[in-house]
Amino acid sequence: MYNSIYPAYINTYQGLNNNRRITKKEDDEKSSQSSQHAENDINQGKKQNINQPFQVPNVFPNGEKVAIDYSKKQIGINQVLSDFRNTANAIGAPDDVKNEVFAYLSLIENQAQKNNPNANIIQANLKNASQILDDYITKTLNKPSKVVENWVEALFLQQIDYKMPAETVSQPEETLQIQETVIQPEPKQEKQIVNHVEYSKPQEIYIPENPELKRIFIQAKKYAAIDDKEKALYYFQTAMDTADEIGDKEAKAMIHYEEGRLYDGFKNAEDALYNYHRAAKESINNNIKARAHYSMGKIYDDYVKFEPAVQHLSAAVSFAGEADNLKLQSQALSNLARIHTQRYDKQNAYMFMDMSDVIANETKNSKIKGNILFKNARYCTKLGDNAKALEYYKNSAGEYNSSNDKENLAKNYKEAAEIMIGYGNIAKARKLLSKAFISLQGTDNLELKQEVVTALSQL
Repeated sequence: MYNSIYPAYINTYQGLNNNRRITKKEDDEKSSQSSQHAENDINQGKKQNINQPFQVPNVFPNGEKVAIDYSKKQIGINQVLSDFRNTANAIGAPDDVKNEVFAYLSLIENQAQKNNPNANIIQANLKNASQILDDYITKTLNKPSKVVENWVEALFLQQIDYKMPAETVSQPEETLQIQETVIQPEPKQEKQIVNHVEYSKPQEIYIPENPELKRIFIQAKKYAAIDDKEKALYYFQTAMDTADEIGDKEAKAMIHYEEGRLYDGFKNAEDALYNYHRAAKESINNNIKARAHYSMGKIYDDYVKFEPAVQHLSAAVSFAGEADNLKLQSQALSNLARIHTQRYDKQNAYMFMDMSDVIANETKNSKIKGNILFKNARYCTKLGDNAKALEYYKNSAGEYNSSNDKENLAKNYKEAAEIMIGYGNIAKARKLLSKAFISLQGTDNLELKQEVVTALSQL
């Protein structure tokens, strides 16, 4: 059930299902096998810390003590996360592997800080993180490994407290390094449950209080809105100088964010990333941090940089949660679903779809819910799961209908009809396309109308 790669020799591990204890003989056999793996690794010039048995019980090879006390009846999620990070270090995982793992652990921390953490979401993220480490071990040893995944499965048999202690500070030194450091939010001492009767208002964007600075800043945004890059940059720089003179650090961070948006709009990725990074690093406003990380994640995704895209989008999820910006949080999760769909990683794609759906539903906003469900339907279609896609299209249509979003409702019907055509159900496809045509009456999207009419004429 366990292996010496685990955080300690667990000679008295007790499962809840059958109360069976691991015997000393079984433990010695496991350790012997692991020792043989380690010896083979040495002979082949590989790292000695992969599957090498720990010489000191309850201590990692790097000297870190094991956080979990397996003699206790209940295990804290903070202890699990601590041992998970040290396990990644103990096996010598490279930075790209650790960064991907820590992205999942960051999502777990954000969930665990809630008053009522969702155990299913936490367990799903732990499984995904364990699979990443096992994949690394498999490639390194050239031998299939489920050692970390088995450890995680064994932990699930224990009583786990999924609520993060309020005093826990869980900011690892290795957390998500891009350019400098992807900054994660500090855990709150106590987070109140919000009853979202309607879409909750996110933490406000910072507006300068100084009249002169505010005037210059607004002028810069006006020029940015009409794509006058030169004048916008001139006024942003003037605003930056003014903010520097009066010592308004938050205004400077906000200006960096707006400059990042300007460069982003003109496809200048390098300058956009620089300004977004400065905004995320220097702002104390979680909403700005979330937006900056979200924008950086989108840029890295555009350039097919999977790891940094995942890292920044995961940070956006965390900060958006702290800012109660449910819309941005659901969008970041939806983008994580999309980029895992592009890699045909079904397990992670579906996990992020489910999470985005849950968060969007909390907004109580039909248009937001409709958009997330619509995107999920498209992802399912790309994954070849047409049945699941049709379910999402159906639910999305209901939300779009409630919000009177006729154009997106028509797109929904049209794409669902395409699936029905693939099934050979022409009658159902014609009915959906007719609904799409009716929905478009009174809208100005002539191109979509023509597409619907053409599709109907071909049936």
